[in-house]
Amino acid sequence: MTISMVGDHRHHREERHRVISLGGSTATGTETETETRATIPTLDSTTRKGPSMTKPTRATVKPKDQGLELPSCWQDVNDALAAGIDRLILFGPPGTGKTFAGLNVGDVEGGAFRLICNEDMTAADVTGHFMPTANGTWKWLDGSVLKAWQGDGLRGGRIVADEIDRASGDVLSLLLNMFDNRESASWQHPDSGKVFKPLRGFSVIMTTNIENMRDLPVALRDRFPIAIRIDRPHPGALAQLSPYLRAPAAAAVDADKERRFSVRSFMAFDQLVKQGLTVERAAGLVFGKFATDILDALLIDKVSVTAAKAS
Repeated sequence: MTISMVGDHRHHREERHRVISLGGSTATGTETETETRATIPTLDSTTRKGPSMTKPTRATVKPKDQGLELPSCWQDVNDALAAGIDRLILFGPPGTGKTFAGLNVGDVEGGAFRLICNEDMTAADVTGHFMPTANGTWKWLDGSVLKAWQGDGLRGGRIVADEIDRASGDVLSLLLNMFDNRESASWQHPDSGKVFKPLRGFSVIMTTNIENMRDLPVALRDRFPIAIRIDRPHPGALAQLSPYLRAPAAAAVDADKERRFSVRSFMAFDQLVKQGLTVERAAGLVFGKFATDILDALLIDKVSVTAAKAS
């Protein structure tokens, strides 16, 4: 875990997410708390069929209630957000739940929106664009960042900018303006002329797989006073997996580069097994030439858990 002070001051897909508490002092969700106990698929010789598919549930996730400790890097994220830091970089290896946490952790009452950056994106993805309607007129559709600026109309929302360092020069310049502080940031609508400013509560979490923050443009670093290296999966992301997959998934994220697999890979494996595929078939589809290694790890973990319970 690493915290960096990276400043002196303070495609194209976007998604809105509901609030889920992931280990903070208070829960903001309203659903009934549940705990899912999944059956470990048989890893013996012949059929090796997985557990039957269960109906998915939405629940407030409390890591300790599910036997999942909050790693120190994620505690740092919680502490920074709780202290009111509203510009934060989460960096480190892929598949650790950086985007998941950005969309769900802390105060996202105004809504949380995602912006996936790449060299092909345009300003339309950020601020919005006109779209033709069925009756021959044109309608303005807000972009991801403008939506986050306006939030729920009372408070600004959060924008999670994935891989912002991949944005083209023109778009990056626009994002630097949009991510500036409330006193400086503004944008004028090209049709109405209305000047927009972010509502109070607007926040930005940038995620990147870059390991050296000095590789980021200086102007971009200056927008984000704190950068935290995420080297462990978030328990909230692991909690979405069947229990027998959580320990192997956590270990695989920290493996050497060739054998590293993200939590997303284990989620895909979990889904395939729940749909009735044999574990060998599911592992082959997801993990390729390392399928046998992953299945061996699942067996070892199962034996270790059984031995610990017996002692």
